[in-house]
Amino acid sequence: MADDDSTTTNPRQRFFELASIATADEPAKPEQLGLWPDDRRGAPNVLLRSALFSAGKPTRTRKTFRDHQLAAQLSKNTGLKSVVYTGPQLYQPELDVWLEVVHRCRLRPAGVHSDFHVRGFLRSLRRSTGKSDYTQLVSQFRLLKATSLDVTRSRPEGRPSRMKSLLQSVEYDEELGRWHVSIDEEIAELFAPKEHTWLDFGARLELGRSYLAKWCHGYFSSHRKPYPVSVARLRDLSGSTTAELFRYRQALRAALAEVSRVEKQHRRRFTWSIDADDLVHVAHESGN
Repeated sequence: MADDDSTTTNPRQRFFELASIATADEPAKPEQLGLWPDDRRGAPNVLLRSALFSAGKPTRTRKTFRDHQLAAQLSKNTGLKSVVYTGPQLYQPELDVWLEVVHRCRLRPAGVHSDFHVRGFLRSLRRSTGKSDYTQLVSQFRLLKATSLDVTRSRPEGRPSRMKSLLQSVEYDEELGRWHVSIDEEIAELFAPKEHTWLDFGARLELGRSYLAKWCHGYFSSHRKPYPVSVARLRDLSGSTTAELFRYRQALRAALAEVSRVEKQHRRRFTWSIDADDLVHVAHESGN
């Protein structure tokens, strides 16, 4: 009498079925952020092209957002539909800190702690190692930990929408000055090929407290060939609260001129203009 389970009648077929089941049950390999040179800092394009890290001047009292849809540059190529944020208002100095964290975590699988000494971390940011800078750094880590980011993509191009914190875990020993920080897999997924940019960190730090210039440096670096974009759109994407467009335009001109100056010092071309239709045109050399 023949066996009702037809898969057992063909040993070869049964072998491939079992192999398929074993492969399906095998845990996925942990995500990794990516590899880039020591003088670069990797950043997801979706964050560089949004208002998550505002170009405004940091204030002592910060807004707290809840399910706030950020102004972001949507992309058909990646299926990006929306970026929803819950957490404290973040500014460019917090982006400096986060970029350095990501840089130190990039050689380890997502979820694995990266260990570093706080003095070396502060020096990498060109900050002093005194008590005030240490206190500020602790505060910025708290801000970055208290975040929830929901990046939604369309199907079939996109991946499932999952809420994620910019930092998975933070542990620090104040007496020893040692920190342990990790990035989770959901954040690592934002560093997919062609979806992140390698920023020249030295050039970025040279922009100092020109926060709009820092934002512009990140935004335009994330485009190999930037297309014209209106001044009003840049005001939204940069998270500016400047109500008068002419005032923002003045600040934008100064910021773009500053980026051009710094890039020239690094022997890179960065030219810009604003035409009669209020469109910003930028041409530059790729940072990657």
